[in-house]
Amino acid sequence: MIVLKIAKVSNYPPVNPSVISELAQSVEKFMVLATAVELNIFDSFKKPKSAKEVAKELYLDERITKKICNALVASGFLREINGKYTLTKVSKIFLLSDSPFYQGNLIKLYKKTREERWNKLGEALRKGSLGFQRYHSVFDESFILAMAEGAVRWDLPRTVEIIRELPEFKKAKKLLDLGGGHGLYALAFKEANPELDAYVFDLPQVIEVAKKFVGNRVKLIAGDFTKDEIGSGYDIIFASDVFYKPREELIQILRNVHASLSEDSILITKHWHIDDLREDSTAVFFDLMFAIFDEVDRVYSTPEFCDILESCRFEIVDIVDVGESYSPSKIVIAKRR
Repeated sequence: MIVLKIAKVSNYPPVNPSVISELAQSVEKFMVLATAVELNIFDSFKKPKSAKEVAKELYLDERITKKICNALVASGFLREINGKYTLTKVSKIFLLSDSPFYQGNLIKLYKKTREERWNKLGEALRKGSLGFQRYHSVFDESFILAMAEGAVRWDLPRTVEIIRELPEFKKAKKLLDLGGGHGLYALAFKEANPELDAYVFDLPQVIEVAKKFVGNRVKLIAGDFTKDEIGSGYDIIFASDVFYKPREELIQILRNVHASLSEDSILITKHWHIDDLREDSTAVFFDLMFAIFDEVDRVYSTPEFCDILESCRFEIVDIVDVGESYSPSKIVIAKRR
């Protein structure tokens, strides 16, 4: 026999439970979105079509295709008029594979991360961090594509907008994008300052992917910045989302960065930091995701990160909050002492 611990079953609870149901429904909405992306459903709706037409075109079950389309209408990704479905503005911009702002690879990465990492949360909570599989690298082409898509939706244009106005950037001759992945930041900096020699330093397999994005418009250097020399004489070193490292490893990297900068040069970093548990909630969950597999903390508050920079002979010049709720980034500008 189940006993409900309330005075009267007809009483309302003292708090609205909508936050719980909305959270559960957000998981369902994401699974519908990710499935539609994986099956190229959005590309099929470049012109208005019925669910039956799309099911036939993509060899899908007609009945479930219609229900998926209805769910996408409910989520704001499709519109339905007289039995025909058409794309909303957000879908045209972010979910068509030929759009410059396509987010499909990023959505696939979100799904993969939830399946491979978040499903292990309960096990980690009971046993402790599960340990990284060191032999397995996440830096394959699909990951680099996802990172490129994540950059162009906000972080890249906003970051360039700020950095291009810095006096140090206007007079810079040599810039390194450290761990620059796809190379789009370096390319954007080059476009903002055509006199700039822009370099990207990253792992050999990542550099091969970067070539597809930037060609010969920026210079590419293959290596591992956690242990290899990264060059010298840079006026600016830019690092975006690559310093999520254990403290001692980060200090060693920053000392190498310091030695690679010229006199009166600057380091510019852009990372997620946890300064407020509610406002920086995306970074809070990012930090928890790392903890599932790693015993060492990798995500810092802004003051913690700045203390590390100062311990490596950098002087903090400015901190700029460029974040949105889905990407709570802060730019830290530090001068080489």
